[in-house]
Amino acid sequence: MSEHSLQIRILKGIAEQDMAREIFDEVWPSNDGTQITANLLQALVHNGTYVAGAFLEDEIIAAAFAFPGLDEQRHLHLHSHMAAVRAPYRNQNIGSALKLHQKQWALEHGYDTITWTFDPLVRRNARINLLKLGVDVFDYFPDFYGDLADGINAGDPTDRVMAHWILTSEPRSAMITGDIPVALANENGRPVQYGATGTSVLCYLPEDIVELRATDSALGLDWRLALRNQLQPRLDNGWHIRGYTEDGAYVVTKTEKVK
Repeated sequence: MSEHSLQIRILKGIAEQDMAREIFDEVWPSNDGTQITANLLQALVHNGTYVAGAFLEDEIIAAAFAFPGLDEQRHLHLHSHMAAVRAPYRNQNIGSALKLHQKQWALEHGYDTITWTFDPLVRRNARINLLKLGVDVFDYFPDFYGDLADGINAGDPTDRVMAHWILTSEPRSAMITGDIPVALANENGRPVQYGATGTSVLCYLPEDIVELRATDSALGLDWRLALRNQLQPRLDNGWHIRGYTEDGAYVVTKTEKVK
C-alpha cells in the first residue's frame, strides 16, 4: 500500500458516520450492541466532534472519533476517544496517519493539545504514542472504563494511561539509552518486580498482551497488576512516562508536570 493511495477525510452525514461505527463495532465486537449509536454520533458531529475515515479507493479501513474536553485547569483540548484500524491493515502506519490528520484538523479548529487513553500493556500503542508522536504520560487510571464486554477487553481490568500530545511543540525523540535500573522485568514472559531506586526506572511490557489474554488470562492479569503497581504510585506522585526503549520498556522519570 502506498501513502498516496490512502485517503483520510472527515465523514459527513449519518450514512458516512455509520461507516465509522461499523469499523468501531468490528474492532470491538460486543454482545451489548454498537459502540456508539447513530443518533448520538450525529448529534456530536453536528456540535463540533471530529469523525474521520481512512479509505483505500472506496473501502473504509480505519476510523477515528474525538470530541472537545476541558482539563483540570479548564484548558480546552481535543480528546480522541476511538481510533480503529481493520485487522488486515494494521502495522502499516495507518493509525499514525489518522493521528496526523487529527492533528491538522485540531490546529485548524483552535486546539493546541490532543489527549487520549491507551492500554499501557499494549506495545504497539506505546511505540506509536511515545516514539512516533512524542506524547507525555502523566496519569494512570485503574479500571478506567469498568467492565467492557467487547472481544478485546472482556474479563480484564480496563487500566488506562492518558497521552498528552502538545501540538505546538517541536517533536522530540523519546528513545532513551543509558544505564537505568529496572523496576519491572520481562523474564521468560513473566513479570518480575524489583525495588529499583533513582529518578528514572524501566518498566518492561509483555511481548503481546492481546494474545496473552486470549491464551493465559491469569498471566495476563499478573502483568496488569504488576505494571499497575509500578506505574500508578509513581505517576500519582509527580513522575511521568517520557520515553520508550527499543526492547520494549517504558522510561518512567520523576519530574514535575509540564502541560
